[in-house]
Amino acid sequence: MPSLDTRARCHAPRTTPLVWPVSLSLRVSGVIAFSLAAFTGCSDSTTTADTTYDNPIGTHTASAVAVVGPGEGGVSVTPKRVTEGYFVADIKVRLRKAMPNTTYIIQRAPEIGRALASNGICERALGLSPWSSADTPAPAFVTFVPPGQTAPVAVTTTAAGDGTTDFEFRAPTIPAGAKFDVMFRLINDGSAPTAVILSQCFTVTVL
Repeated sequence: MPSLDTRARCHAPRTTPLVWPVSLSLRVSGVIAFSLAAFTGCSDSTTTADTTYDNPIGTHTASAVAVVGPGEGGVSVTPKRVTEGYFVADIKVRLRKAMPNTTYIIQRAPEIGRALASNGICERALGLSPWSSADTPAPAFVTFVPPGQTAPVAVTTTAAGDGTTDFEFRAPTIPAGAKFDVMFRLINDGSAPTAVILSQCFTVTVL
């Protein structure tokens, strides 16, 4: 069974500007209404902490920006090769100037098992075919939850609205060599969020 360990830290703020793709900003309002679901798989991370926010150190990185409420930051996914031959990755999440003293639940919309899995669009997060309401039902975003627990993986901000967390994710159902698009989402409430931060769409390659 997968396991998870997260660590919250706070670092000096970044000074580089956040760039947001026009194509995503035009569609992002439709993402907020999508449903939530639990997602499994993680364990203790051995990655080295870094102090960047919008694009933390990692193999695959993406900036993030608030679409409801304040904040910005970034995520990174660094796949690792394992003898079992499935997806294992170190994940980093960074926030800056988000809601102060707030716990953000970490979610993602991985495109696994359907067409257009790695075309760089993130149809699942945007509610487009083959992940639309007319297709086989599936939640737009799924929450990282440690196995055997009910509390989701989260990052809690400081009084300044900054926060970080690192964790390892394991998904035995995703084989080595697979490629898939993903978008991350951070929300302050699982049922009625008043703060929503979305990452850019990016493509992950499993080692």
